[in-house]
Amino acid sequence: MDDARWAAMDRRTTLGLAGVAWAGAAASARGAALPLEDPQFHLLTLGRLQGDLSGRPIYGYSRGRVFGVLPGAGLPLAESGWRLYDFEGGSITRSRRLPNGDIQSVSRTFLFYTDPETGAYLEEFRNPLTGRMVKVPPFRGGISASVQTLAGPKVTANFPMESTVFGRPPRLEFVGLGEHVVVTRHAFTRWTPRGAARARTEFTQDDWVVRRADLADPRLTWLPAHHHWTSQTEWQAWLEMPEGQPGAQLWRSSGIRFHRLADLPDRFRAEADCRHPGILTDPLPFPD
Repeated sequence: MDDARWAAMDRRTTLGLAGVAWAGAAASARGAALPLEDPQFHLLTLGRLQGDLSGRPIYGYSRGRVFGVLPGAGLPLAESGWRLYDFEGGSITRSRRLPNGDIQSVSRTFLFYTDPETGAYLEEFRNPLTGRMVKVPPFRGGISASVQTLAGPKVTANFPMESTVFGRPPRLEFVGLGEHVVVTRHAFTRWTPRGAARARTEFTQDDWVVRRADLADPRLTWLPAHHHWTSQTEWQAWLEMPEGQPGAQLWRSSGIRFHRLADLPDRFRAEADCRHPGILTDPLPFPD
């Protein structure tokens, strides 16, 4: 669908959302009060930060760094942690508000690891802990679907999973910084991948920097924002760490989103087309 048709759909959806917006939030002037005690406000804010509720595709792009961290006292400072590699991540997402007020999203994500010195996309990497050269796989996620509700997210997975955000209303934190607001969400998640002998645990935190006036305006179907993501995870399997190796990986990235595919960096888009043909352009339908 071309941009003009999406713009027309945006206007129609905007009018529909305004009719069901939270009470007292119609004004979008500087310093407008935010209905922070309204669970529906938290749900809609999360939905508008993660996608565009008009159903229009939105493209995400981020750049980040991955560090390896070792615990324990007495280690030389230079051996207590390393900057392992960098990464570039991309996504395409579609979102919509369902008749019952829930928010449904479908997305595809992918990621390339890069050399911190040269920026080149990595195909091999020398693990500083083992000294071994290992193959670096590009990450591609399949189509994932979720529904955000006032009782927490509905997630379908073919392996055991638990999270601190399951079974409870979405609750965001808001910190005002002049004309902007920092919106934060964090979670601890544990899951057992298919074929794995034990569960893995991960901490994640999302921070969005958004204009206060946009946040207070219920007519907007998406919120332009700068997104920052932090995560602590266990060692990735492809690093081929020895069994029981202590330590963790620390991830940090910053990103933005676009409505136009052409706004993604040319080199990144070319790499995506080469390694994952169609990942940015194949249809992304909502589940029936």
